[in-house]
Amino acid sequence: MATNKIDRIDREIAKTREKLAEYQNRLRELEAQKTEAENLQIVQLVRAVRMTPQELNALLSGGGIPGVGTPAPDAQEKEENHDEI
Repeated sequence: MATNKIDRIDREIAKTREKLAEYQNRLRELEAQKTEAENLQIVQLVRAVRMTPQELNALLSGGGIPGVGTPAPDAQEKEENHDEI
């Protein structure tokens, strides 16, 4: 009787391990699909703003977009002085 119970538990363990392996494979597939969709979305966004590879590289390296300047120092000072009053 105890042997039957142990056999039943062993079969259940084997089935659970199989399901676990299936779920892990499915999870890997879904993560790969998500990454691919994110990459496609990034490419579409970059193409939508018509950036050159050099502009994209500059933006990603923290240099900003060439040709697009920051606000003039006078404008920043006026905002700071206005906030102090």
